[in-house]
Amino acid sequence: MEIQISGQYGDPQADDIFWPMQKKLNDYFKKYIVGEYFKSITKIGIVFRVSGKIWDFKSQGVENLRYLKKTKTLTVDLVFSQSQWLNADLNELSEMIAQGTLQCFELMIKKTEKLGELIQKESLLSDIDKAISEFMR
Repeated sequence: MEIQISGQYGDPQADDIFWPMQKKLNDYFKKYIVGEYFKSITKIGIVFRVSGKIWDFKSQGVENLRYLKKTKTLTVDLVFSQSQWLNADLNELSEMIAQGTLQCFELMIKKTEKLGELIQKESLLSDIDKAISEFMR
């Protein structure tokens, strides 16, 4: 099972701010998400879409949850408006990213339950909590 955080940044400054946090999250998910939590899903993707001067995604929050049966992948977008991040300090941003990521997982867990895919819910929740807790340190 793999969790991959990727990003689409609408501002060079957003790239400079979000990329290190994205990498940190990926490292912690790689460390802690090691179980087989689903029947057939092998990959979860969360895409940070960060609005800025060059590109505005015109929304905010969790959206576009997709289950790609052919590739056994579940993806979701986590959209940040420019006003959310532009003047926020790193602690505020870390909290915002952690909370948004948890909201993504809540939505994905509901979807996988509906699909009958989720087989190790408590283990998955525990491992996600470990990764997010270490991210927040």
